Amino acid sequence: MRLSEELQHDMLLGLCCLPAIIAIYLAGFTFDRVPVASVIAGGALTLAFGANKTWGDSSFSLLLTTTLGLAFSSWLGCLTGNVLPIYIAGAMLYAGIYVALADVDSSAWWMVLQWSIAYLVSGYYAGTPEHALDRAALTGCGGIIQMLFLYGVFRRYPFNLKEINPRAWLTFFNTTRQLYKRKIHLRWSVFWALLSMGLALSTVQLLHLKNGYWAGMTLLLCLRNNYRDTLSRVQARVLGTLMGSILAASLISTWHNPLFLVCGFITAGYIAFTFSYSLISKSYFVFTFFVTLMVVFMISSLGLSQSGVATHRLEATALGGIFALVAIVFTRLFTRRQVIKS
Repeated sequence: MRLSEELQHDMLLGLCCLPAIIAIYLAGFTFDRVPVASVIAGGALTLAFGANKTWGDSSFSLLLTTTLGLAFSSWLGCLTGNVLPIYIAGAMLYAGIYVALADVDSSAWWMVLQWSIAYLVSGYYAGTPEHALDRAALTGCGGIIQMLFLYGVFRRYPFNLKEINPRAWLTFFNTTRQLYKRKIHLRWSVFWALLSMGLALSTVQLLHLKNGYWAGMTLLLCLRNNYRDTLSRVQARVLGTLMGSILAASLISTWHNPLFLVCGFITAGYIAFTFSYSLISKSYFVFTFFVTLMVVFMISSLGLSQSGVATHRLEATALGGIFALVAIVFTRLFTRRQVIKS
């Protein structure tokens, strides 16, 4: 497939993800519930990033499982966020599962990443059990809406409605377990990912950094199988976050009204998830730049202040990047020792 054809496909698929997000915000403006619409749109947006993916040759399986995981993780994050040690322990567990699936099952790996992000973010909006259920329901609703629009709008999309049965799940877990055993580096990588996540979030609290969940997100997003790839991701993410935060903060301070914020979120989101389909490997900096714009506009639409946004997000991102490098360096060190002894 030539690049032009690939880009055309990506742009078309991206456009097919927009109607759900636009419809959600139109309802939010109509009923004066823009903050609620933003939470629902968050669930829809996550599925937009996975619109080109499949799990077991089924897009339906991947999108539905992702949606259910998002709802559960949002609920769990809201509850554990009330007790910091439990919240950090939960984040460590998510990090361990995420890294354990690296090079074992790419689709499950991507899904756990989205669940981890939902957990990390929801922990900063902790509240009562009723609030946790509301946030989980809204996030899950956004995912379902996106699935319905994708299936209805993009007829050429290989939705592949396949039945999900217990045998398929059992086969997946058995296969994953066998593959995991063959990956000698994974055991140490899981250990250092767990430890690094705990240290990163603890450091965020000790330093009283705002938007600290970005440190955990950066740690997961930057972790790769080798030092060079991880270092490259850290550099691109820090720079992209810096440039995106500065631009978003400047735009918001100049035109601060709900319609502009939502339009900015939708535009940046479309570019971000379209870029993620096939071009993310070519420039992670550009991808991070638009993701930062998208997130800042989205959070601002919730009515939260974004003063000092560039500094806050850059600090948390840099911290997460440092711990990602620590994790990969120590994984490499201990893996080499294990190989030499064996």
